[in-house]
Amino acid sequence: MILKVRKTLKLLLIAGLLTCGGTGASDFNIGTAGVRGMTVEKEKELGQYFMLVARSQLPIVYDPVLSEYLTGTVGRMAAQAQGVRYPFESFFVEDSSVNAAAFFGGKVMVNTGLIAVTDTESEFAGVLAHEMTHITQRHLARSIEIQSDAQTAGILGMLGGLILGVVNPALAMATVSASINGVQQTSINYTRSNEEEADRLGVDLMYRSGFNPEGMPGMFRKLRTLDNKVNPAFEMLLTHPLSEKRVADAENRARQLKKNRYYESDDYQFAKSRVLARFSKLPRDYLRGEAERRIRGNPDDYGAWYLLALVATDGGDRATAGKALEVLNRKFSSNLFIIDTMTDYLIGSGKAASAAEMLEKQLKKHPDNEVVAVNLAQSYLESGKPDSAIQVLRRLNRTRDSVVGKELLMKAYRSKKDICSMYQLNAELMTYRGRWEEAMMNANTALRVCKNKNDVMRTRALVSKIAKDQSLYKELLK
Repeated sequence: MILKVRKTLKLLLIAGLLTCGGTGASDFNIGTAGVRGMTVEKEKELGQYFMLVARSQLPIVYDPVLSEYLTGTVGRMAAQAQGVRYPFESFFVEDSSVNAAAFFGGKVMVNTGLIAVTDTESEFAGVLAHEMTHITQRHLARSIEIQSDAQTAGILGMLGGLILGVVNPALAMATVSASINGVQQTSINYTRSNEEEADRLGVDLMYRSGFNPEGMPGMFRKLRTLDNKVNPAFEMLLTHPLSEKRVADAENRARQLKKNRYYESDDYQFAKSRVLARFSKLPRDYLRGEAERRIRGNPDDYGAWYLLALVATDGGDRATAGKALEVLNRKFSSNLFIIDTMTDYLIGSGKAASAAEMLEKQLKKHPDNEVVAVNLAQSYLESGKPDSAIQVLRRLNRTRDSVVGKELLMKAYRSKKDICSMYQLNAELMTYRGRWEEAMMNANTALRVCKNKNDVMRTRALVSKIAKDQSLYKELLK
C-alpha cells in the first residue's frame, strides 16, 4: 500500500498541475509568484485531493473537543494573517512524532505528538504560525516558479516528495533524492529561503495574534534536542539540520517587537492533557502520578486537574474523577473540555438524564456547536431517547461533516431498527473516509432494504457518487 500511496500522490499532481496552464507538459508555465501557473482555485482543488488521500491513509483524530480547539487557535491567527485566500482547514493526526505540515488550499496537519512536547501555547502556536505562513506566502507555488525552466517531471518529483512527507514521512527523504536528481540542490536552497520567510513572518503573526513571539525560537531550541522523536518529514521541511543561525534570527526578530500582554488560553492545557490521556502511549498510572505531583506543587494547575479527571474517568475511578471535575466545574462550568468529560462521568455513573439536562441548557446557548450536540445525543441514547438524539444529530449534520455525529446517528438508527437509514449513513461515512468497497456494499444493501421512493432516489445518487469517486481513486492507484 505504501508504494500505491506514493504513486497516487504523483498522479494527483500530474492530474492537477498539468491542467493549470494548458493540455500537457509542454504547456507547463509558471508566472510571477506562481499566479499564472498555480491559481488560487487550483490550489484549493489540490488541497481537496490531499484531503481525499489523507482521510484514506492517515489516522485522523475525530475528537470534536480537540478539533474545536485546533480550529479556534488557527482561526485566531488567520484573523491576523495577511494574504489569506481561502479558509484554513486544520486537523490532528494520531502520531507521537513531532510534526506539523501545510499544504495547498489551507490544509494544516498537526500530529498529536507536537502538542504533547510543548510547554506553552506560544510554543505550539509558533509551529502553527510557521506552517500558516507557508500557505499565505504560497511557498509551494513559488517553488514551482523557481523551477519553471526545469523538466516537469523534476518539479512533480519535488512536490510529490513534499506531499509524501506529509502522508508517508518514512519515504519522504528517499523520494526527494530519487525524484529530483539535478534539480534537488536548487529546490532545497529555495526551501531554506522559504523557511526563513516563514520564521520571520510567523513571529510577526504570533505577535499580532497575542501570542508570545519568543515561543517560536523556544520551540526551535526544543526541536534541536528531540532528534529521534522528530518526524523525518519535519526535519526535511526545517532544512535539516535546524541551524543555530536560524534559531538566533528568530530570537532576534522576537526581541525587536515591542513587549505586549500575551494571552494563552486555558484550553491549551486541557488539549495537551487530553492528548496525553487519550492519544499517547504513556501508561495510565504514570499519567495519574504526574497529575497528582503537579497538583501537589500547584493546586491551581487546572491542566493537571483535567488530566487527573480524564485518567480517573477512563479508568472507572468515579470518586477521583468526581473530585477533579468538582474543582474544574467551579471555574470552568461552561468550558467545552469540561462539559465533554463531565458528560462521560455522568453517563458512566448512571446519570445520563442529568447529563442531558446540563447539555440542553448549553445547546440553547450554542445551538450549532458540535461538542454540545454529540454529547447531548449520546446522553439521549443512554437515556433511551433515540428520537431526541436523531433530531439533534440531523440538525448537526446539516451544517457540517461530523464523523462522530454520523456514528452516533447510526447508533440511533440501529436502536430504532431503521435499517434503510443505517445503511445509507454508513455508506456516506465510508465514502468520506475513502473506503470505497465498504461504501458501495452499504449503499447496495440500502437499495435492497429501502422502500420509500425518496430514500431509493437518494441511495441511487449515492451509489453513482461512490462509483465515480472509486473509479477516479483506482485510476490514480494504477
